[in-house]
Amino acid sequence: MSHFTEVSYWQAAKPYESEQIALVSLPNTAPTFDDSVQLLRTQLRALNAWPEAGDTFLDLLEQVRGYGVTLVPTDYDWLNQVAESAYKGEDIGLHYPSIFQKLLTFPELRQKFLHILKLRSANA
Repeated sequence: MSHFTEVSYWQAAKPYESEQIALVSLPNTAPTFDDSVQLLRTQLRALNAWPEAGDTFLDLLEQVRGYGVTLVPTDYDWLNQVAESAYKGEDIGLHYPSIFQKLLTFPELRQKFLHILKLRSANA
């Protein structure tokens, strides 16, 4: 019997889980998709970190949603670094184009990022 077909092997295997995922929990009152995208836009504009082409990208997002974008567990590991760059006023779309696209596409990633921004502003 191959270890690929042995059921007990797969039950013992655990999926990768980022340490950052465990550190940030979502509030029960998470905003809707459109609200959270607008909240992300508002907060990044206030930090001068919203990309110059961010609004154009938002307009195109509905047409391309889900094409060529895959969320991987390690994307969550980038959130603190991206939030730090945002607080420095850096264009996160320029410095982190893949993460920026995923922030606009995946609500859970966006909510965790917004939560990190909220924690940073509370500690500032």
